[in-house]
Amino acid sequence: MATHVNERERKYQLPITGGVPLDDMPGMTLDPLTEEQVLDAVYHDTADLRLAHKGITLRRRTGGDDAGWHVKVPLGEDTREEIQVPLGRGGKSAPQELTDMLAGITRGRPLAPVAHIRTKRRKWRLLDDRGDVAAEIVADSVSGQTLGESSSVMSWEEIEVELTGGGPDVFDSVEKRLGKPSDAPPKALRVLGVRTTQRPPERGLQGYMRKQADKMIEQDILIRRHSPDSIHQMRVAGRRLRSILQAFKGSRDLRNELKWLSGVLGDMRDLEVLHDHLVAEVRALPDELVIGEVRRRLTESFVPRRSAARTDVLEAMNSERYFALLDCLETSHRLPLNRKKGKGLRKTRRRVDRAVDAIGRLGTDRGLHEVRKAAKRTRYAAEATGKKKLARRMKKLQKSLGVHQDAVVARAEVRNLGVQAHLAGENAFTYGLLYGREVQRAEKVRQSLGLGE
Repeated sequence: MATHVNERERKYQLPITGGVPLDDMPGMTLDPLTEEQVLDAVYHDTADLRLAHKGITLRRRTGGDDAGWHVKVPLGEDTREEIQVPLGRGGKSAPQELTDMLAGITRGRPLAPVAHIRTKRRKWRLLDDRGDVAAEIVADSVSGQTLGESSSVMSWEEIEVELTGGGPDVFDSVEKRLGKPSDAPPKALRVLGVRTTQRPPERGLQGYMRKQADKMIEQDILIRRHSPDSIHQMRVAGRRLRSILQAFKGSRDLRNELKWLSGVLGDMRDLEVLHDHLVAEVRALPDELVIGEVRRRLTESFVPRRSAARTDVLEAMNSERYFALLDCLETSHRLPLNRKKGKGLRKTRRRVDRAVDAIGRLGTDRGLHEVRKAAKRTRYAAEATGKKKLARRMKKLQKSLGVHQDAVVARAEVRNLGVQAHLAGENAFTYGLLYGREVQRAEKVRQSLGLGE
């Protein structure tokens, strides 16, 4: 079973000889007890160092108090998440749960040892004015070498300060004694000669596309780790990309692949939203109005469907088709677009008017759903071109119609559940009550839009 730990630390390049110059900071105390460790780590990556170039490390480490397999994923300035798996019964290949988690980055390429690092570590605890541990300070003497056909060796010393109970002000106090933090990369990246750099921001449509593509790729590892809202975030970023490609005549092939992925993600996301909504609706009812095994039936209906949908998502996300889509996303900001932004946006905006005109022909429920899709596309195109007023207006319309569509879908689901309960000889009163609430929810939206029945 993997464990997850967020670590926030900074490095300092000042070598330590004989002690740590932090024993006289105001409000802080250095615990004089020193712990010494020898840590031995072998880092694994693809031949082209795909993990390292994303700032991610995968290692097998022995020694210390957390021996095992570790994956470290950058979360932002000073912060990384560490996922740990015990060593188990031997074997020097990375555990399946970790390789599965990293599949969107490695994209089927094999992992192999790429670096070996040995660290002699001295560790102290930094205490606050109440005697609580605020941070750990380690002085590392590091020797590392690359592995493979050619090998290089290097060594250095560094200090790391990791927050354990204190806040960012601890860094401020430390830096009054140690100076500014080092910009040195993590140990493995330093040995491998990889330095991740912040790409310069891009403006306009290309910048908007790069931001959305990056967000989709970032969500990959989060989806594989069951992180809340990750499916939704990837899907929204994909929709934004599709909207730009549609509005400004971008790559049809990429649009089709994004549509495919959105469909796969949508099944899981829609079940997730619908299930959570109905559970909340039942919970909101007085107990005397929840008649029969309503909660049990909800669980029995949704849990296997959600599990099957997740299986479908992971199967798609481990396919060559998906890996090819990720490769394309990494260069999507370079794809040609029609530069006539005003024309593209006007045509997209007119889709909303046409969808409104078609409500009578399509019927209210389907017609409003089409208006919502057109509003969403217009909103994203307006965001990308800096038309903030139009984007806000379309967002408001989209959200209202989203409530309506959710009510339409929930109404159909509740009816089916009620029929199943009735055929099983159960009392279907509560399902009828829930159905009525969804009817009212949809009607409230229609009235707000001047379409009340």
